[in-house]
Amino acid sequence: MKSANVPIYLDTSSAQLTSFSAFSKLLEQAHDKLPSEKFIALMQHSAERFIEQILPTNNQKKPLLQQVVELIPVNSITLNKSGNSYSVELEAPHQSQSLFLSELYLLVITHSYCKRIDTQLDAPIKYYLKHPHASDLEQLNIDSRTPQFLGQHYTALFYNQTAKRELNLSSTYPVTFHSKQRDYSDQISAVLEGYIGREDLSIEQLSQIIGMNERTIQRRLKSEGCTFRKIKESLNIAFAKRVLVERNASISDVAEHLGYSDASQFIRAFRRSENTTPLQWLKQT
Repeated sequence: MKSANVPIYLDTSSAQLTSFSAFSKLLEQAHDKLPSEKFIALMQHSAERFIEQILPTNNQKKPLLQQVVELIPVNSITLNKSGNSYSVELEAPHQSQSLFLSELYLLVITHSYCKRIDTQLDAPIKYYLKHPHASDLEQLNIDSRTPQFLGQHYTALFYNQTAKRELNLSSTYPVTFHSKQRDYSDQISAVLEGYIGREDLSIEQLSQIIGMNERTIQRRLKSEGCTFRKIKESLNIAFAKRVLVERNASISDVAEHLGYSDASQFIRAFRRSENTTPLQWLKQT
């Protein structure tokens, strides 16, 4: 986990998701170390666990595919219908060298999700991958009875069945669901949150995790009137408040977990944020 830059979530973290870039590195390491059948089983199990966590409640009003497009690294999901078949097309942003495994995992997630919301759904009749090299698929010993078309312009699943339930969203196709464009500072905060209290990440380490140049990160944050330090300190204080109350943790322990050199440095940071000391804040809580 550590070598892949993926944090281990404990109940002291409010983070729900991890960076997909970091998770892709974990996939690569698992792929290198596990036999093909075990790696495929790992991807399927991981996708099922992910789907269980993001399935909307019964009173959720947003379309179900909109729910998943907001939580996986794609720009959009488009549902196309032709006769008695349809396709689910993923528009993914530019990926790094781990495109192959990332694409496969996104397909596994999407199929698992569609299967959950339409239990009558059959297995895909074919799928498209942007990845061009057949040798990578052959190494995984993937069932070739489902045709695989490589080097395509988009990633997609094709089904030989008309969606009968929630997937039958409209009589007019295509139906496209777009992911919400969050502020860049919010994206950085979401990535960083899972590491707070686990590892004192520097901006250099963050740049390696998300695969983006440090100066680019700083420039984009500055354009929103924000800095890496502000984001990190805000997350640190939120973490400190949570564990001071829920864990009855000592100030020195909190300071150590957050990477401060000593308790006094943490107290000064807390005062900058809250205009009070941690002890005074606890008395008022």
